[in-house]
Amino acid sequence: MTLGEGKRKVLMIIDEYSSSGSLTVDEDINLKMNDFFDLAQRDVCQHKPILKSTEVQLQRAAGSYQEIDLPQRFKKLYRVWYDDRLITNRVKLRAGKLLLPNLGSGRAVVEYTAHPAPIDANTPEDYEFEVAEDAAACMPYYVAGLQLLVDLVIDYTPPVGLYDRMLAKLDTSLPGSGNGGVVQSFYR
Repeated sequence: MTLGEGKRKVLMIIDEYSSSGSLTVDEDINLKMNDFFDLAQRDVCQHKPILKSTEVQLQRAAGSYQEIDLPQRFKKLYRVWYDDRLITNRVKLRAGKLLLPNLGSGRAVVEYTAHPAPIDANTPEDYEFEVAEDAAACMPYYVAGLQLLVDLVIDYTPPVGLYDRMLAKLDTSLPGSGNGGVVQSFYR
């Protein structure tokens, strides 16, 4: 889902719950939309992490570990493979560096969860959300709930309740982990 598609869905949700039954084009709503989508993607990725990987070519070096810079937006280490063998239990994190055991020349693949890229006022409408499609589908309800929260006439609980139910149905397990996560809503 793109940012523009998400915004259109938010406006349709707001239209559905508006007291007059018609969509009001409101500059205030448009100004807040990007910031609210930034909050939404950060909340959603707490429930269904963004999984990324990077490949590192290693060379034999002096010492028992090779220092590698952490990838941008690194959140948490998931798994590390060296020449297709899992070596996560032998890897250390220290001072913004990944310390890989000195196993000689070879290829390491680092799998990690990541923070989403920030969405700000300059983010283009065709920006593709990094979260999984099923997680992105939840986000317009979160944003609509935030938009409707300040309106004293409109009941914002239906989109928020739907957001919570959609989050609860997400498959929050990471590949190969064998277990799902526990989902708790931002609104509870």
